[in-house]
Amino acid sequence: MIKRVALFYVLTFLLTIVLGGLQEATSFARSWATVTLPQLAPGLAALAMLGLFRRDGLRLSLSLRGVSAWRALGALLAPAAVAAVVFILLRPDVGGLPAPLWLMLPGMALGAFGEEVGWRGYLHRRLDPHLQPLASSALVGVLWALWHVGLYGNGPVYMLCLVLLMVAYSTVLYGLLKGTRFNVWVAAAFHLGINLGNLPFLAVINDTAFMAVNALIWTAVAAVVVIRRRDLFRRQSATASTAGEPAAAPTG
Repeated sequence: MIKRVALFYVLTFLLTIVLGGLQEATSFARSWATVTLPQLAPGLAALAMLGLFRRDGLRLSLSLRGVSAWRALGALLAPAAVAAVVFILLRPDVGGLPAPLWLMLPGMALGAFGEEVGWRGYLHRRLDPHLQPLASSALVGVLWALWHVGLYGNGPVYMLCLVLLMVAYSTVLYGLLKGTRFNVWVAAAFHLGINLGNLPFLAVINDTAFMAVNALIWTAVAAVVVIRRRDLFRRQSATASTAGEPAAAPTG
């Protein structure tokens, strides 16, 4: 398991470098109407892992059969509700968007999907049978945060807050994805909700104060999820997965 996770992470970084170079060398770098190419790296790395290690029996959960529409809608809207609380607390100056939302939305959605194929669809599902829920959520959150190398220049305190934030995201997602085998569509809806909720904060997105407040509020949300779902987060056996299970057959 450790070797699989390490290889996935190395592939993700290598693909991020390649796609980042491609982004800068093409018109993608000058258009908000397209996807940020490095966001596709985790998903492409996941597809590579699934192809290389078919004997693992792991499959992406891409079917919405049995997934409530309310769950998907809640995944999309929950980050907006938290963003509203952060906005009320910080009251940042809101500037205009770099492009009309209708132009940005398709690329944002594709980017969210590309990331979640990797982070939840593959990585968290791969870890889940081997670690307790809080441990797997924390590990995915840390790896997810440290992948954002473009934010390292904001300083160690900022990055520490980012790690805390993404551990909280991963914990909330674990609870949200219960029984869906880490459904990629639901996870992508949550990720898209995060990105949309961040739009009013574009002017302060790199400020440590913003990141600290955001991280603390999401940590509180994650704590509530863990407390309300003690049965899920305190399962006795690390091999009896409840949010996702190693699939012996394709699920979608």
